[in-house]
Amino acid sequence: MNLTGVKVKCRDLNTVLYFWTIIAPDETIMVFERDVERDFICAGRQTQKWLHDSGLSQHL
Repeated sequence: MNLTGVKVKCRDLNTVLYFWTIIAPDETIMVFERDVERDFICAGRQTQKWLHDSGLSQHL
């Protein structure tokens, strides 16, 4: 699946969790994910990747 749009990543300073979205050219939200926990020491995310094929294949 190809998504054409602008990916925006943000951090909630209250919870220290991240969220991101992809905004389509017509300004609609294509994908949104929230409560993503990052582990910068291990250089990766701690939250499961439910919206990614690689994350889904790990749970099959």
